[in-house]
Amino acid sequence: MHTAKHIEIDEEPKRGRGWLIALAVVVVAAALGFGGYLFWLQRDVVVYLNGEPVEIRFRSTFADICDKAGVVPEAGDLYSITDQLITDGGGEPYTVQLDGRELSEKECASVIVEGEESFTVVNGDDVTEGSEVVERETAPRLVPADGLGAVTFVSQWGTSGLSRYRVGSVSGEEVLEEVVQEPGDCVLSSVNPVPSDGQALVCLTFDDGPSSYTADVLCILEEKHAVATFFALGSSVAGWSDMIQQLENAGCEVLSHTMNHQDNYAISSEDTYRETVDAFDALRDYAGVYTTVIRPPYGNWNNNCWISARGTVSASVIWTIDSRDWELPGADAIVKNCTSNVGNGDIILMHDGGGDRSQDIEALPRIIDELHKQGYRLVTLSELMDSDYRIPDEIASQYAPMPEGCSWPTELAE
Repeated sequence: MHTAKHIEIDEEPKRGRGWLIALAVVVVAAALGFGGYLFWLQRDVVVYLNGEPVEIRFRSTFADICDKAGVVPEAGDLYSITDQLITDGGGEPYTVQLDGRELSEKECASVIVEGEESFTVVNGDDVTEGSEVVERETAPRLVPADGLGAVTFVSQWGTSGLSRYRVGSVSGEEVLEEVVQEPGDCVLSSVNPVPSDGQALVCLTFDDGPSSYTADVLCILEEKHAVATFFALGSSVAGWSDMIQQLENAGCEVLSHTMNHQDNYAISSEDTYRETVDAFDALRDYAGVYTTVIRPPYGNWNNNCWISARGTVSASVIWTIDSRDWELPGADAIVKNCTSNVGNGDIILMHDGGGDRSQDIEALPRIIDELHKQGYRLVTLSELMDSDYRIPDEIASQYAPMPEGCSWPTELAE
């Protein structure tokens, strides 16, 4: 007879497996729950942009919504006072409203949607730059003379006008708003002087002095009871101031031949001004001669030179008869050049400086005698100009500064 054996079973392994199963269940449940949460987070929701529904991922940003809808909020542009674009986006900023409440820029960047939100985007308005109204003087224009005579002069001085301009604060553009007062143009006239009363007058002129020849010229003039006009170089005035005084005391006239005999067509506008005004100053300071009349070297003086002179010149004088003494053709040729085909009011060009003038000294007595013989009286340039009614008295006086209250042109009239 077999006796039954009692077998003891260990219960601990069973209890260990149960714990593992429970843990596994918890882990699976957690995983399912977390997965469900992630799925919930990744769900799509509907929001509204400018009244249109947009399906978008839950907790998206405002920028995501705009990208999905293809909407680009835009600031306005900045325009000038003449409607020229200055800056893209430089105008009023765009605005964003969430459910009727306007968002700040910071709020707009941080908003997170959960669904059913309603956004309204309003683009910014274009803006015109600020401006101010300023008043400015407007310069007169220079009206050129009709044709070219031996004497070109200011027949009407210019006056400034006044206009109001609107000026853009960013662009600097200017728009004329109102002409308060029109400028008065400066007008040039040019004539070959002709004595209005029929007198037979001729003017002898000498350039490039004073020099060692000037005293001989003066001696001949006094001996022949004649006078002449001398166009002196400003650079020579200081050393010959006594000679200039002698010329003036003898009834002759001294005017300007510029400072250094520069060709005004070959120098700058500033140099033309300096050549002109420095010579006037030298004549005044060293010789006590006040004049606003020039003879330009080589006769080169055009409308641009007038502008460059800035109102310091009242008349520019050239000549009607050239002795051609600068060619040194001999005394006989100089006499012939100066006395053949002479007309009433002629201005004869000779030289008392700038080189060898012995031929002029030899020819001058014969020139004066022949002109007297032809019935001409030799006068100064101011006397000749004064005899022509077309030339104003103040211009003929050889010293006519620009009147107070007048202004000089900076450009030519069209």
